[in-house]
Amino acid sequence: MSADRQAVIDEFFGMIRKLNRTGSDIMHVRDFFWKVSSIRAFVPPTVEFMCVLKTYNAVLFHEFKKSLVPNTSMHLLAGVHMEAGDALMSLGITSLEQLEKAVKGYVRTSERVY
Repeated sequence: MSADRQAVIDEFFGMIRKLNRTGSDIMHVRDFFWKVSSIRAFVPPTVEFMCVLKTYNAVLFHEFKKSLVPNTSMHLLAGVHMEAGDALMSLGITSLEQLEKAVKGYVRTSERVY
């Protein structure tokens, strides 16, 4: 996993775009969070990632949380509450266009897709 904060954020949103709510998605999410937890070059925005996942894919988040061993650091992090808007701002997303680009991979306008 990259040691660059923006690259990790981009990888997270890339993963979010690929999720289609199958059982294997939980494994992808678990792998991503375990890789992020091993980063030592900076403090990864793990709580922000979990908040975004909980907000935009609640079913998958709850299945992921159920799959965690109770009282582990990852289980405790999954229980931390953060407002979705605060999490997005912490991840550098400050506009609707940036949010659409991050979550959907494109920005839809009335005339064309960028």
